[in-house]
Order: sequence, then structure tokens, then C-alpha cells
Amino acid sequence: MSSPTELLLATFAAGLTLPLLLILWRDYRAAASARALSLLLLIAIVHLFHNQLPSAWHEWAFVAQSAAPACFWAACYYAFSDNQGERRLQWLLALHSWMGPLLFLLLDQPDALLVVLKRIPQGLEYVLILLGVWEVIRHWHSDLLEARRRLRLAVLLATGIAVGWSILSFNLDLASTESRQLAIITAFIVITACLLQGRQHLWRNGGKTPATALPDTPETQPTATINNDDDLSKLQLAMADGIYRQEGLTLRSLAQHVCLPEYRLRSAINQQLGFSNFNEYINALRIQEAAQRLQHEPDTPISNIALDVGYRSMSSFNRAFRRCHDTTPTEYRQNRLTQSCNSTFAQSSSATSQSPPALASAGFAQHPPDINH
Repeated sequence: MSSPTELLLATFAAGLTLPLLLILWRDYRAAASARALSLLLLIAIVHLFHNQLPSAWHEWAFVAQSAAPACFWAACYYAFSDNQGERRLQWLLALHSWMGPLLFLLLDQPDALLVVLKRIPQGLEYVLILLGVWEVIRHWHSDLLEARRRLRLAVLLATGIAVGWSILSFNLDLASTESRQLAIITAFIVITACLLQGRQHLWRNGGKTPATALPDTPETQPTATINNDDDLSKLQLAMADGIYRQEGLTLRSLAQHVCLPEYRLRSAINQQLGFSNFNEYINALRIQEAAQRLQHEPDTPISNIALDVGYRSMSSFNRAFRRCHDTTPTEYRQNRLTQSCNSTFAQSSSATSQSPPALASAGFAQHPPDINH
């Protein structure tokens, strides 16, 4: 039986959660990160009101709550990863962490499957939380969106306060329900503040920003003390000198090279050029040069071009090239050479089709027909 304090805290937390859910569903349901976060918030409400539920529903509530780490990882993955490649292993872990407890309940909790369907999924919950944290911190320094950088910090704090403490204390029975509710409420307040402040930049374009396309509305920040034109000029001058070819180039090292604070350089790339990730910006420049050389230098080995523009391995070059052009460097070169040959042939054929009258006139002048016969 829950205490009045527990019920009051649960109601207060639900009151904080429902408006955010309505905003997410109304404005951003097309974004995968918003959908994953919405599901996580619903699971949090189930967790808060767990003791108020009928006892017959408790097992099903446990199953619903077991999906929280998977939703947390998915929300972090979609919100913070600009390069959303395949994560097959992570998705399998997420699926097993939730399907295991569900199957265990549907099969009437057989002892023979206790380890596979319950103990292992419990361990996977911690793995998924760590994977979610990794998605948060992985590209923090290359992130150019200030709203998303603040959200990264908020998620880390909320993870430590709420997700980690709630799951750890719940599984190991370390603390009271009220302490978990207070942790969740604190996380709600921190994350909600950051989400509402930067929501227009976090979930634009359905939650995805193309790797090299310029977003329609670059993030706006106070610019009273920033001379964006001068900053952009310094940046473009450095790029014209080819600094983007430097291996291991970071935002910090580039800022030192152009003698600008990191926040001003970050603002120039995001606001003036429209990129949301520093690595994507550098890759776009490298791939642009590589594509030109593939077309105009047919005899230069592709590996040499990849090394020249700043890639340490062919695998990373191929991934970046395919991401920009949706084809491999080899296929791109072949297609461009074929198009060039076809264009040359077409021009030659056009010129030839117009030449016979002229040739006939010339031949007539040099070898007139014999009229005596």
C-alpha cells in the first residue's frame, strides 16, 4: 500500500510529464527521438504509480518498466547521433531486454528459463544505459548545436540522478519509493527545461539532418558580440589553404589555428554554413575535393586520393563518400568517366554529321568530274 507522500509525488511528476508529452506528440511526433522519449516518459509514469496499481497488474507493470533502458538508449541514439548507421547488435540487446521478461511472464515464469528470460535481461538494462550515455558523450565536442550540447549535459545529469538510481535501487531494493520518485522528478525538471528551450532545433526535419545538406533554419543565438562575417572569412581562408586535409583535425585545433574561441567558430559553422556537426562539415569538404579528383585524375589510385584529403583508412573514406554520394568512389569514378566519354562521343558525332557537305565541296574542287565522258 502506498503512502500519501508517495501518491502526492507521483501525481506531481505526472503533472510535469503530461504537458511535455502533449507538446512532443503535437509538434514532433515525426521525429524518432521524440517518439522514443515519449515512450520513456509513459514508462516513467507507470513506474511512479506502480504501487497504486492493482496487485494483479504488477507483473505487467514490471514488463513495461523493463523497456525503459531500451527506450533511453533509442532516444539518445536518435537525438545525438548525426551519423545514424546500423546498430544491429544494440537493437537486439534492446529487444531482448524487453521481450525476455514478457515471454517469461507469458510462459508462466518457468524456472528453467529464469536466467535467459529474466536475469540476462536485467543485466542488459545496465548495458543499454551505458550505451545511451556513450551516445550522449560520443560526439559532444564536435556538436555545433548549443541547444543539443546543453541537452547532452542535462541527459547525463538526469541519467545519473534518475535512471541509474531508480533502476539500481529498484533492482537491489536499496532505497524507498519516495527517493526514486524524487530522483525522477528532478530529472524531469532538468530535461524538460532544456527540451522546451531548444525544441525547434532538436527535432527539426523529422529528427534527422542530412549529412551535407544545409538545414532550412540554422540555430539562432545571441550575436551581439560576434562578428560572424570576420569569423567566417577566417574559417574560409583556412579551408582554402587545405587545413581540412589534416588528419585528426578537431574543433579545438581549428579554433587555435584561426585564432578564434571555440564558441565563435562553432557559431560560424552552424549559423553561416548550416552544419550541425563539425565532423560532417570537414567530411563534406574532403569528399568534395575527392570527388573532383576522382573525375579529373582517372589514373590516380583511389587510396592516394583518400590519404591526400585526410582519411587514415579506405574504410572510413568509403563510408564518408557513400554517405555523401550514395555510391562507392570506384562506381562514382566509372560513372563520371562514362558520362564524359558519352558527352565527347556525342559532340564528335554532331560535328561529323555536319561535315559531309563541306567535304563533298572540297573534293569537287580538287577533283572535278570529267565532263568529256
